[in-house]
Amino acid sequence: MDESKKAMLKKIGVTALALFFIFYVVREVYRISFDKVETVMAVETQVNNSLFTKGFFIREEEYIINSASGTVVPVAEDGKKVSGGDAVAMVFGDDQSVNCYMRAQTLKEELERYKKLNSITPSSAIDKDGLDSAIDVSVSDLADAINSGDLDSLSSYYASLRDSITKKQLMLGEDINFQSIIDGINNELEMIEKQKISYQTISASGSGYYIAEVDGYESTFDYSQVKSITPEQADALFNQQKAEVPENVMGKLVTGFNWYIVCKLEIKDIADLSPGSKVTVDFPYSSTLPLEAWVDAINVSGADTAAVVLRCNMMNEELANMREEDIEIIFNSVTGFKIPVEAVREDEDRADKGTENEGTKYYGVYVLRSNTVTFKKINIIWSDENYVICADDEIKIYDQVVVKGKNLSDGKAIN
Repeated sequence: MDESKKAMLKKIGVTALALFFIFYVVREVYRISFDKVETVMAVETQVNNSLFTKGFFIREEEYIINSASGTVVPVAEDGKKVSGGDAVAMVFGDDQSVNCYMRAQTLKEELERYKKLNSITPSSAIDKDGLDSAIDVSVSDLADAINSGDLDSLSSYYASLRDSITKKQLMLGEDINFQSIIDGINNELEMIEKQKISYQTISASGSGYYIAEVDGYESTFDYSQVKSITPEQADALFNQQKAEVPENVMGKLVTGFNWYIVCKLEIKDIADLSPGSKVTVDFPYSSTLPLEAWVDAINVSGADTAAVVLRCNMMNEELANMREEDIEIIFNSVTGFKIPVEAVREDEDRADKGTENEGTKYYGVYVLRSNTVTFKKINIIWSDENYVICADDEIKIYDQVVVKGKNLSDGKAIN
């Protein structure tokens, strides 16, 4: 073969190799561009169908009046039921008497605690695992109280943790002389009891829930007329000035079993509310647990606003001291898989053949398993502009749902 033919064949070979390389690169770029997918994991979540608003608390309240002057110390717990004649507070004539009384109460509590601990011996029937669990729970409760700012609960959580650790020490055989501590407490109590403590007892005038603090809004609205409150009157509740509280007021009683939360809402937002229906009221900026409430009235004014009256009957210390609060009214909750809206596909070709739904489009998502995408039908039960919640047996927890990909089809392999 002459040199010219060799050169021509070499040139043809180089050209073919270059074309093959270009073809390969183009094919890989195309495959990467069109086959590459991005996925998110399907996780189960709960979403509230709710609205956020402000609520004004209306209770049937009456002042506890007493002419005694001095320092008032509550002896009944806020939000607890009392009967007529029950002691709810004590009025002390001077600060020394207050300090002596408070110290005596603390010592009595400590005395009972150390008496119980003194009865524990290494042979006592104490559940070691249960005790360890109690210590863990106390530590967790104490940390939660600190993080949430629940200062009122700190002392009780600390006392619980302290007692559990002491019991653990006793169980392990550590010798702690509680009797000397008990003797010291008794001696201090005897000294306090010898001092003259000046005080008067304030009793409840009737049955109801006792509340130590008053805020000047007790007579804001006629309790008996709350179910007929108008949107204009509801609006006035949130803008009024509190009344001046008389000096001889020593707390108050909530005498009505039911109390109410009044809200002013846009009519467009209350489609899920109806008189007699039950809702859940949550407090997003408070540690108070959610409570059940019933819609007692929806009073409309014009075409835009309504006064909604929610009836409640649960009472505790936190609820007893609420007046105007940010609340979340929860109509219902849905649970399902949270899917980004960009993953949802409309499909008109995958209708149920041979059924009355044939030809009807439905929604679904592509799920990547191994290296294959599979189309899965979904049942959307909730949605917003970013996500849908779907409840369907075809989607499984931790499925990799495709949110980005091109030229996808059911059963397509992704290299």
